[in-house]
Amino acid sequence: MMMNKVKNMILWGLVIIYFPVLFAFVSNGKSKVVCSGIQVVVNDSIQAGFVTSAQIRNVLLNKYPNILGNKMEGVDCEEIEQFIKKHEAVKECEAYYTIGGRLNVELLQRKPLCRVFSGYASYYIDEESNKMPLFDNYTAHVLIVSGHTDKLDSLNEVIDLARYIKTNPFWNAQIEQIYVEKDGEFSLAPRVGDQIIYLGSIDNYSQKMENLYALYSEGLHPREWNNYKEINLKFEGQIVCTKK
Repeated sequence: MMMNKVKNMILWGLVIIYFPVLFAFVSNGKSKVVCSGIQVVVNDSIQAGFVTSAQIRNVLLNKYPNILGNKMEGVDCEEIEQFIKKHEAVKECEAYYTIGGRLNVELLQRKPLCRVFSGYASYYIDEESNKMPLFDNYTAHVLIVSGHTDKLDSLNEVIDLARYIKTNPFWNAQIEQIYVEKDGEFSLAPRVGDQIIYLGSIDNYSQKMENLYALYSEGLHPREWNNYKEINLKFEGQIVCTKK
């Protein structure tokens, strides 16, 4: 037992000595290594194309034109991360260097929840409920919010409804547009069928959507959907369907 304690004490002593030496060695090595290249990876490029690796690399080189060929100790990775995250399409960014001197930058893009058309303006609302501009090189295929959006005090309730639709596989596949009527009430446009779905006020929208799902799944055969021009959910506890 005594020998084991002595061995453990010696081992911990070596560890305590080793790490400062290693840190000093790495720090000294870093001061001599130059930035030999930049690699940018957009980790969710398959899901969205708001930015590309080449675009971010060019943005980085425009901001730091002397980064290549200079010593790595002059590269502040945290500063680079904060700079890249200012891009309106970027949600997260991590920058780090390799022992060989390559600067690696990995990022994730912001994810649009819906696209709002308000007068002559158009923009996205992302999954964190923040505005996100449009981009020339890529258009996200997301739920549309249009109509008299200026009649609303805020978009908070619409965002809640859009999030409800997107997170429900059936509604995400079936509903393509939320429309704000002149009186501030809501209607929905489906992908399958050309009827208008009147939601009325947004109060109790989840219950109204559950009632509509029951109609789709138990009441109407898919071949019957096009027989109706209106489906009205405004009235509590009932659905009123109007034939063409």
